[in-house]
Order: sequence, then structure tokens, then C-alpha cells
Amino acid sequence: MTYGDSGAYALRVGRIPSGTVTLLFSDIAGSTKLWEAEPVAMGTALRRHDDILRSAIEGAEGYVFKTVGDAFCAAFETPRQAVGAAVRAQLDVHGESWPTTRPLRVRIGLHTGVCEERDGDYFGPTVNRAARLEAIAHGGQTVASGTTAELVEGSLPGGVRLRDLGQHRLRDLGRPEHVFQVDIPGLPGGFPPLASLDSPELPNNLPGLLSAFIGRSAELVAVRSLLSASRLVTLTGAGGCGKTRLALHAAAEQLDTAPDGVWLVELASLTDGSAIPAAMATVLGLPSRDETSLLAALREQDTLLLLDNCEHLIEAAAKRCDRITRECRRVRILATSREPLGIDGERVYRVASLSLPEDDSSAASPASEAVELFADRALAQDPGFVLDTLTAPLAASVCRRLDGIPLAIELAAARLSSMSLGQVSARLDQRFRLLTGGSRNAMPRQQTLQATVDWSFSLLSEPERATLRRLSVFTGGFELEAAETVCAVAGQVDAFEVLDLVGSLVDKSLVVADHSPGGSVRYRLLETIRQYCAQELLRADGDDTVLRVRARHAEYYLELAETAAPELDGPSQAVWLRRLDPDWENLRAAFGFLMDEERAADVLRLGVALERFSLSRGHREVLYWLRASIDSAAVDGPLLANALLTCSFMIHLLLVKDPVERANAKRYEDRALELARSLGDERLEARALDKLTASAYWAHDPATMRRLAEEGMEIARRIGDLSLLASLTASLEFIPDTPVDERLRITEQVLDHCRRAGDSFGVAHALTRLFSWHLQAGQLSAARPYLDEAIAIQEELGAGLFLYFLHNDLGVTLLLEGKVAEAAPLIRRNLLTAHRIGPGMEVAMVLFSAACCASWLGQAQTAARLHGAADAGIEAGLADGTIGWADLEQQLRASSQDRLRQLMGDAAFEAAYQAGGQLSRLQAVELALGR
Repeated sequence: MTYGDSGAYALRVGRIPSGTVTLLFSDIAGSTKLWEAEPVAMGTALRRHDDILRSAIEGAEGYVFKTVGDAFCAAFETPRQAVGAAVRAQLDVHGESWPTTRPLRVRIGLHTGVCEERDGDYFGPTVNRAARLEAIAHGGQTVASGTTAELVEGSLPGGVRLRDLGQHRLRDLGRPEHVFQVDIPGLPGGFPPLASLDSPELPNNLPGLLSAFIGRSAELVAVRSLLSASRLVTLTGAGGCGKTRLALHAAAEQLDTAPDGVWLVELASLTDGSAIPAAMATVLGLPSRDETSLLAALREQDTLLLLDNCEHLIEAAAKRCDRITRECRRVRILATSREPLGIDGERVYRVASLSLPEDDSSAASPASEAVELFADRALAQDPGFVLDTLTAPLAASVCRRLDGIPLAIELAAARLSSMSLGQVSARLDQRFRLLTGGSRNAMPRQQTLQATVDWSFSLLSEPERATLRRLSVFTGGFELEAAETVCAVAGQVDAFEVLDLVGSLVDKSLVVADHSPGGSVRYRLLETIRQYCAQELLRADGDDTVLRVRARHAEYYLELAETAAPELDGPSQAVWLRRLDPDWENLRAAFGFLMDEERAADVLRLGVALERFSLSRGHREVLYWLRASIDSAAVDGPLLANALLTCSFMIHLLLVKDPVERANAKRYEDRALELARSLGDERLEARALDKLTASAYWAHDPATMRRLAEEGMEIARRIGDLSLLASLTASLEFIPDTPVDERLRITEQVLDHCRRAGDSFGVAHALTRLFSWHLQAGQLSAARPYLDEAIAIQEELGAGLFLYFLHNDLGVTLLLEGKVAEAAPLIRRNLLTAHRIGPGMEVAMVLFSAACCASWLGQAQTAARLHGAADAGIEAGLADGTIGWADLEQQLRASSQDRLRQLMGDAAFEAAYQAGGQLSRLQAVELALGR
């Protein structure tokens, strides 16, 4: 009898019955590369590895229920047994003398939960969770879920400790898991960050999913295979068949293969194909939203784009995907659509429905994926629901009649909140017999889904139907207050009823309620339901009503923006910035409607109101929308002047490197100043003068800068506007040849004005400049607190683009303080951001930091080349005024380069330095990342 005979092994260690068990999942980290490099040695090593794992598991009374390659799956009656097996296995693996050139290292995940045992195998969400937990660990590392850690605390083997690693999102996209590391005496305990969805090494925006992902293991394998062979894979199938969820889980599996990230781009809310590049750029965090900039950023990226719901923009989506796959050789695209894109190189995978039971079996356990999904969703409606000899045949019958379509099954299961399973089954049977004349074979799957949604819709009350139709106007979700405003209908539904109606629709799975950690709730419609309801809105209510509903939607978000505008300059700006974030798609839709209806004045109102939000988030589309409406003859007066100044402000913060745009800004400012003076509006006049000082700076005209700033400051003092006074005063800091001590004095005044005004945005920028001025004065210890406070404020404001530059400053500061170990991970994170965002991102200073890190770590050749690349970028920045250079930074540079000259010799250093100066921006970043 050998351990390799799993059947024989099962006789020696009895199965653990269904119920609460602790699972141990393990595999060998990096085994694929070892097999490729040393197949003979790995064959010997694997046999020894299997003996060690089986012996450890058997010795702790565990049961191996599956092995796949070098992966082990074992079950234990208690968490203590599982931890004991993991400890024994890791000690023995670590102490073994392996025949391979590098030792084998095993990663282990432990999780406790309810499982169902069938024929020696285990099923249920606990199994998937254990596998995902093991997948985020590193070789030699054992991790345990919060549940397992809580149960085993107090009964750990001698010397073993649990280290809290915090909350992590696993790749099953479910709820975050509290993860603990099992620290074993005598073994290394320091590991890189877990490879979870929160790791900076695995950039992504994949959403969490509240309900379990059922089945689809074969489909995931197939999609994974297609993605390894093709750069464009499209999942097709009828609405509701589960394309999106399958795509999300397939994308999560690709995180290790996409160094620049996996990015979900949701197209469902777009109504114009020309907006696709901007949607992609927004997701990627690019400073520019046009297609040319997008392609430039993607050309050097190794990333996966998940384009969800392409069908309504099929031609535009196909065109963009074709360009990306042709011009961006390392970008892969996973798309979902009801039909193929139809372009060269596309591989199409048709998503089938879930597997069905062969017959309406009376077995109490799920006999198919469809029944398993029904049981899972039914349990959410009725905690007492179980599959037994009475319910299993009915559940199987329902799933068969619904053709295994996931959305149809979920809608049917949702009815268990108010109907019995027997009633659901009977009602469905009536519906489908009416539609097909008694022949189930005549109904295609799309008609099945249509019938199911029709059925769910027909069971609603008229107020529920009217509310659901109007909810289809929202994109990207909505708050209850927005629903109350848009869905109230005179004589049918009043605003007070909407709360109960939305709650009722949530209960019926027609509206999804997403609960945030802070306790707030945001609602959304699944895309299939939204499209159905949009068609119903048009069919039942007509074009005029559709326009009225869209108008109410746009007016609500215009009012929201104008309510937020004054708060965005005051103490509540962090709250309001984050309040607007989730409604960006609705705000975008409002812009689209207002422009379609040629309501130029309202476009300007919305753009002006969103000025601070747009700048903080880099939404430069607002600038383009404003420009499209700004020349309307119907717009004049203060609104036009404010719109001109908003355009100017956005250019100075987002497009200042473009000389053409700088000229545009000056033109806007001159026109706004003329308007302000003709109107006698002093605040507008001061705003225009403030923006003109920036144009004077770029024109290298310090005398005009001072004159305009002082004129504006006098007005700001007179009208008592502290925010304006702060901004105008700040202009004086940048007048050339101003002594550092004078700059410090001016900036302290600016900081005081901003604090008194409650303007956190202004405070953060003043603190950043105080850091810079102190650094230029050689006062490192005095500079650091300003930088730390600025970072804390920008993190609270959620200003990602500004944080990139502040983190660059922090990296340099840590190096100046001699804290290389602290600086290195921060600098790497900045490099990852720079690589992902592309050509528009300034990288010279982060390359400089990376060069110094490499120098201190003894990576001489890399460090010398990075210094060459960094110096080339810094010289260009010094020339155009976008980079300043403090004496302390110059001393750090000299110290690092001197160290390299001593290590390498002058000739070798110069050769590497000159080679680095010839690298492109992205080549240098990739060198720093070790790619």
C-alpha cells in the first residue's frame, strides 16, 4: 500500500462526514518554473513532497480528499488538528534536502466552515474559500481565516503564534477575510504582502460580490485557456446567463499574469460609443481621456481589460478593441456581449446555462449547478429552506423549466420571500405553458429569460412597476433620495412611498442593495433588468415621459452638484467629494442629456459646480463639455465668466505642460476679466486676476504676476473671501528670486487663510509647498511634519493624483533620513502607478528615488542606469519649470552616484549612466521594477 494510492489511503483514514470541518489546502510555490527547468529532479522532489504532506496530514488524523498535481486538499474534524498538520508539514519541508537547485516551499491555507461530503469529496462555499485563501500565501507561509484563528486560539501547538495580517479581499470576490499568519518557531516569518486583491503588486478594480459564485469550474478552465492563447476573448450568450460573473472570476484568476493590473470597464451606462476611451482612461486613472493618450498609455502595459456589456455599442467597442489589440501588444481584452465583436483575432466563448439535473430527482442534495444556485439563493430568502425529499424535486423542476439561466433562477428563488416553493413552481408552469402552447422544447433561452422577467414584473403592483421603470434611468447606482425625486409620479407614487417600494423591489431581487462598511446603502439594477425596464418605460409611458424622467434625473444631479459646490471649498469638502464619487456616472449622464437637449446654460452650471470635484479627481471631460457649450450665444454674464475661469483653472492644474492649452487659458482669463469688470462683480474680478497670475508665471513675467496678485488681494480682503485671498497670496511664492525665508513667510500666511476658511484642499497644497521650501532651506526635520499632514489630508479627500506626487516626496524624504527599508516599498508602489498610468505621468523623481534605493542595496548596474534616466528627466523638468531641485536632494544624488563610482569604477559608471539617459520613460520604469 502506497501513499500515492488515494483509494487505499481513504481506507486508512476515514472520511469526515458533512458538517463543520477545517480544510487544509496546499501547493508548491513556483512549481511550474521548477518543472520546466528541472523535470527529472522535480519528479524525485515531488514524490518526497507527497510523502511529507500525507504523513503530516495522516499524523493529525486528517483525510486527503483530493490531490491535483502538487496540490493537496485535506479535511480535519478540528482546527487544532489542521494547524498541527500544517506546522509538521512546513517544518519537514523546510528541513528537507531537496534535489532541485532551490528548495521547495509550500504555501498552506486553513479555513473552517460547513461542507457537504459526497462520495469522498467536499462541496460548498467553504471549499472555494479555503482554496482562495491558500492562493494568496507565499511559499513557506501558512495562513488561516479569521474563523479558524478564533477557534484554535488557546490550543495552538507549543511556540506557535498567530500574527494578524488584517482584512483582505480574496479572489473569489466575496466578502473580505480576516487573515492570520501561523508563525512557526524555527521558520522564517517575514513574507511580502499577501497576494490578495488589496496587494499593490496586483493592481485592479474588481468589485466584491455579496453572493456566492456557484459552479462554472469547467467554464473557468476554458476561459483561462483561451486567454492564454488569444489577446481578445469575448464571452457571449443571452442576457442573464452569467457572462459578467464568469468574466469577473476569470479576470481575478489572471491577476498574477497581468503586472499592470486587471481593470473592469463597465460600458452599460454609456450611450455613445465615442465615450469608450474616456471610460477606459477613467478606470486606469489616466490624466488624459482622449483615445490617443489612452493608446499611448497602453502600448507598454501588460494588462487585462474587462469590457462588460458591449452589445449596445458593438461597433464602437469592436473598433476600439481592434485598435488596442493591434497597437498595444501586451494588452489582453476579455469582453462580454450578447454577440461577438467580429474582429480579427477574437476568440468567442459561448456561455451556457448552469448544469441541470437529469430528472426531477427526489435526492436531498444538489444534483447540479442550477439546483445548487437555487438552494443558495433560496436560503437567503428563507433561512429554514433545505433540500429534502419534498423540496428537491420541485427545485429541480423549477431549474429545468428555467433552462438553468442564473438570473432566471435568482428571480424565481427571490419569490420565496412571499410564496411557497410549490406556488413558485405552479406559477412558472402556467407562465411557460401559455407562452409555448405546452411545448417546452419550443422556447429558446432568451425567451425563457424574457418570460421569467415578464413573470416577475407582472407580479408587481402598479406602483412597483412604475417605480422600477423610472429607476432604469440611473447609471452606476443611486441613493434613496435620488430615487424619491425621480420616481415620484403625481397621482400614482409619492416620494414617501418610494422607500417602501424600493425595499420591496430589493426583496424580489429586481433591485440590488449594496451596503457600505459605514452603514449607508446604495442601490442599483442588474443590467438585464435595467434594459428591460428602460424598454418598458418607453413602451408603457412613451417618448414624452422618457424625456421627462431623464430631465428630472439630470435636474436632480444638477441640484446635487450645486448643493455640493460651496461645501467643496469648506470644512465638509472631504465628505462631499466622497459623496459625489459614486455618482460620477450619473453626473456624466446628466451632462450628456443637457448637451443633447442643447441646454448650454445648464451644462455650464453643472461644470462650474463640479470644478473642485473635477480637479480633485482628474475628470477633464468636464473641461471638454464646458468648451462645447461656452460659445453659445444664449449664455452670458456671471455664469459665462465662471465657466471661463473653471476652464482656465482645469488647464493650469491638468494640462499646464501643453503650450497651446496655456494660451487657451490666457484667452479664457482675459475674457472673464472683461466680463467681470463690465458686470461690476468684484469676486469674479479677483478670480480672474488669480488665474491670470498663473499665465504670467508661464510667460516669465514676474512684474505682471506681482501687480495682478496684489490687485486681486486687495479685492479679496475687501469682500472678505479668505479662499481667494489665500490663492492670490500664494502667487507671490513663485515670483523668481524670492528668498526662501520670504517664501516660507508667505506660505505660512496662505496656510492660515486656508485653515480659517476650512479649505482642506488649499491647506494640503500650502503644506506641500511649506515642505518644499523647508527642504530647499536644508531643514529636513522641519519639512517632514508638513509632508505627513499633507498626505493625511489628501488621503481623506481621496485625491489619488496628488497623492502620487506626495508619495514621491515621501520616498525622497525617507532616503534623506536614511530609512531605505521604509522607502523601498513606497517607491515600488509609485513605480507601479507610473507604469500603469503611462506617458502623461511625471516619473523623474520616482526614478531618482529608485536609483538611490538600488545604489544602497548594492544593485550597481541598475542604479547607475536609473540615475542616468532620472537626471535626463529632471533636467527637462528644471528647464520648463515643473521640477524644483533642493540642495539636500542634490547631496543625496551626489552621495549615491559617488558610492556607485567607487563600486563600479568611473568608466563603468559613465557607460551605464549614459545608457540610462537613452532609455524611454517606460523603459526606465520597467528597469526599476525589475521587468
